[in-house]
Amino acid sequence: MTDIIEEVVEAPKLDFYINLVSEADLPTAFAAFYKQDYVTVVDEETGESTQTPEGEPYLVTHTHDYAIDLVGTIYEPTGTMLTDAEGNEYPEQAPVDGWHVNVRLVGDGRREDVEAIDATYGVVPNSPSRVFL
Repeated sequence: MTDIIEEVVEAPKLDFYINLVSEADLPTAFAAFYKQDYVTVVDEETGESTQTPEGEPYLVTHTHDYAIDLVGTIYEPTGTMLTDAEGNEYPEQAPVDGWHVNVRLVGDGRREDVEAIDATYGVVPNSPSRVFL
């Protein structure tokens, strides 16, 4: 009888949960996902062209390779109940430390860039506040 050895292959990670210190860290952490538009001007006498930046760099939040969800500040209950003007009770909410971003990969086209961000800012939430469907 032949022994069958099964190899368990883990599927590559698709969803990444990123926790930045603040929104101001986004351009640095996600620099690989920012785009700068340029205007090309051709000198009529020399025929030389020069490119000049137009506008501010901007985050490209989705392509065929990935989707970036800017979650921002997440709030969770503190355990204290509050009462509104009509007498309705509701849980007091407090911000969770950080500024949150979710990334979903579609294929491996940007895996290296996302994994580099994940290595520095990635977290593994017990119960994510927002997920991709």
